[in-house]
Amino acid sequence: MKKPVAIVLIFVFLFNVIGYYGIYVGLTHHANKKVSLAIETSSYNPSETITIKIPLTLPYPIQNGIESLAGDFEYKGEYYKLVQQTYEKDTVYVVCLRNIDQKKAAKVLSDLVKQSTDQSSAPNQNTKSVIGFLKDYNPSIEQINLLPRAVIGINQFFESTHSKIIDQKYPVPTPPPDFIC
Repeated sequence: MKKPVAIVLIFVFLFNVIGYYGIYVGLTHHANKKVSLAIETSSYNPSETITIKIPLTLPYPIQNGIESLAGDFEYKGEYYKLVQQTYEKDTVYVVCLRNIDQKKAAKVLSDLVKQSTDQSSAPNQNTKSVIGFLKDYNPSIEQINLLPRAVIGINQFFESTHSKIIDQKYPVPTPPPDFIC
């Protein structure tokens, strides 16, 4: 009886550790494959693209032309796939395609994690976990041992230096004037 229960618990643990991330990786792979196919066949909607203008100063001339790019990035919660870049004089124009399916995959992962960790949408709930209670009531004794301080003779460093300017007393001829602002 112990062995089947242990196996089931191991599978539940592995699903919690790897399962949600596995779902996310599968959804992300599917989204990237779909966007890559749309880029290769040029069947994407131009309104879903953005163009990034990057000033570029190089000591040598560059050839004007269109080059295809590979890569993706996230900016302010939106996911983009790089499509192409164009050099014109001193500027590089990078065209990026919005990847809506990857954003959905990230939202699915976020929702699954919130459900599995029992995070509610109300941020002001005062709930403590068992670990929090254990930390509060765990008797721990710590002893801090301080080493005795070493006395440093500062006088011996400054005995040889003597300044006549410091020892002189200059009289103040008058008190400072009163200014009214």
